[in-house]
Amino acid sequence: MNSYSLLSAFLAAWMLPLLSSAETLDPVDTINPLSGTNGDAEFSRGNTVPAIVAPFGMTTWAPQTDGSVSPFYQMKHTRFEGIRATHQPSIWVRDYGDFLVMPLVGETLDSPKDRASDFSHAKESARAYHYSIFLDRYQVTAEIVPTDRCSLMRFTFPDSDKSAVVFDNEGEVDAAFDPSKRKIRGKAKHVTFGAPGNFAMYFVAEFDQPFEVVEAKSKEKMVTATVRFASTKSAKPVLMKIGTSFISYEQAELNMSREVPDWDFEGLRKHSRDAWAKELARVEIKGANNDQRSTFYTALYRSLQFPRMFHEPDAGGKLRHYSPFSNGKIFDGLLYTDSGLWDTFRTAFPFYVLYYPEHGSSILEGWLNAYREGGRLPTWPSPGNRPCMIGSHGDSIFADAWVKGLRTFDAKDAYAAVRKNATENDGWGWAGRDHLPEYMEKGYIPSDVRKEAATSCTLEYAYDDFCVSRLADALGHKEDAKLFGQRALNYRNVWDPKTGFMRGKLADGSWQEPFDPLAWGGPYVEGNAWQWTWSVMHDPHGLIGLLGGREAAATKLDKLLSMPPTSVVGGYGHVIHEMREVEFSKMGQYAHVNEPCHHVLYFYNYLGQPWKAQHAIRRVMDELYNKDGMVGDEDTGQMSAWYVFNAAGLYPFCPGTPYYLIGSPLFEETTIRFPGDKSFTVRARGNSPENRYIQSAKLNGQPFTKTWLPHEIITAGGTLEFVMGSEPNKNWGSAEADAPPREDISFSGGN
Repeated sequence: MNSYSLLSAFLAAWMLPLLSSAETLDPVDTINPLSGTNGDAEFSRGNTVPAIVAPFGMTTWAPQTDGSVSPFYQMKHTRFEGIRATHQPSIWVRDYGDFLVMPLVGETLDSPKDRASDFSHAKESARAYHYSIFLDRYQVTAEIVPTDRCSLMRFTFPDSDKSAVVFDNEGEVDAAFDPSKRKIRGKAKHVTFGAPGNFAMYFVAEFDQPFEVVEAKSKEKMVTATVRFASTKSAKPVLMKIGTSFISYEQAELNMSREVPDWDFEGLRKHSRDAWAKELARVEIKGANNDQRSTFYTALYRSLQFPRMFHEPDAGGKLRHYSPFSNGKIFDGLLYTDSGLWDTFRTAFPFYVLYYPEHGSSILEGWLNAYREGGRLPTWPSPGNRPCMIGSHGDSIFADAWVKGLRTFDAKDAYAAVRKNATENDGWGWAGRDHLPEYMEKGYIPSDVRKEAATSCTLEYAYDDFCVSRLADALGHKEDAKLFGQRALNYRNVWDPKTGFMRGKLADGSWQEPFDPLAWGGPYVEGNAWQWTWSVMHDPHGLIGLLGGREAAATKLDKLLSMPPTSVVGGYGHVIHEMREVEFSKMGQYAHVNEPCHHVLYFYNYLGQPWKAQHAIRRVMDELYNKDGMVGDEDTGQMSAWYVFNAAGLYPFCPGTPYYLIGSPLFEETTIRFPGDKSFTVRARGNSPENRYIQSAKLNGQPFTKTWLPHEIITAGGTLEFVMGSEPNKNWGSAEADAPPREDISFSGGN
């Protein structure tokens, strides 16, 4: 063997453990709950809560560094205020049922800010299943392990006779009910919208050793309760269980006894870790480096938090729930909350249908219970309906589940619910469509009647009508299917052929002036005409026709991605964080930071130029996501679900149709394991950051050139194998026959 061969052999042996170490780290330990916290309301890098939580957990636990701002934990902060029981789904939606727990040594100062301790991230450890922090001011280590509705905390105090645990709560705290001096309980009553007057989250805290006294102070609605111990020893940590419930104190105790049956902290940590490991095992990736694995599995963890469970098992195991949709009555059955459907209908719910159908089934049943109890499907529940965003996208999630074969829900109730959305006005916009009479009369919503977001509403109502038509057709309601199919074409009523954009239109039929396609706001939600014109995912062929055909549409899409990313504040009157993020992204006017653009890159598959989609999609994954966060708000799992889907080279372009479009797989191999014994593997040979272009493909060993896949092909199990290269293969997937199928929108035999 010559010296060159010896050197090559040495290098190969030396690098092998480096190359394989990324894949030997368990997925659950690659999750970074602090990802997405290095931003604020001015520039989002996720704006996430550092959630220490079980999958879909009813109560989330999170460190708080400044409760006076949102997000309440930010990486740049240097002071720690406590561990917060939280249900805040987004920094733009206020928390509810929250309270704060803080260990300290010494006197209890007036506010969490006064009592805060300096801390270092070097002495902080965050996992989905365990959090630990050392508090410099008090020389205390605080830890927590979560369960579905409860937690177990461990406080390692110094040797002291002044150790305490402080509760800050808007509501009540009671220590007199337990003569053994081991338990306190309270009602966390904080809520702003979405709950009746009897709302409270009940909590019971139990210590593994008796406390000496509880000192309680009240100021307006807030109660500060200090639980003091006669003495503590550093060698004997203080353990505290907390059970939570939206039903009663008794249910909180029951939840605690079931989920935290003993004081085995390490045993419960293992149990919590195993719960996450089980969910993450649904998806296996190969060929990713450490940073990519952390980015991917953190995205998967974020995708499995919302909507959160809102149901609780009684002593006999029957699921019950407090209903914020029906004046706080208690009902049997499932319920879920905390999801912005305007965001999540696009990818997060299709993600459950394909990857986790058992969770998707439960969530759909929970939404139907909300309809049965409150008369409407939720739109932005937290915990009940909140007036936020537009559209009635419950229509989408039920249609999507049905056409993809997830049919465990009551179809009669589901259709009644979506039909009500499409035919009965919701004047306040709490859980339905507002300005529906104008929409039904004119085929659009006039921008001088609805002063904001009129054009966005028209586009999204048309899409929702498409979804209602799909469900109507499947269930045999043929006249309804035709009616709502025709209404699905209403997007054409806000198309201006002169300017080439979807525009604001007045009640008299004239266009709203002045018009600047770069101007945000006005008739558009969180975007401008360049971004919203593509919001016709249910009829891409129809939109392509309006744009002048495949070549003209491709030219316009090219321009969207290449033009200056300059923003015009328009109707907002000031710069909002999404505008800054679009400029930072350097992808023209493409706004991945906001959901209406999430499908846009896949128009290239319809235009016979899939290599352009492959290039742009990889740019988004490589440049706008990393292990520390993403550019843009997480939005209850939507941004992360987009990443998880696209990393496999697949995307649900139009929820409500049983297809996935093909992009550019990020890893050498991704395997989805379905319930049962079937799996689907996407393999990308020769994949690398440079080799992002598909050269050829085989489906289950047979040559494959289409740029889409049916749902049933994926769930049947098999292998989709690509050969990747550094230059586009403009022949693969470019034939018109390879483009995704055309839907008969209006049930008239064509478009």
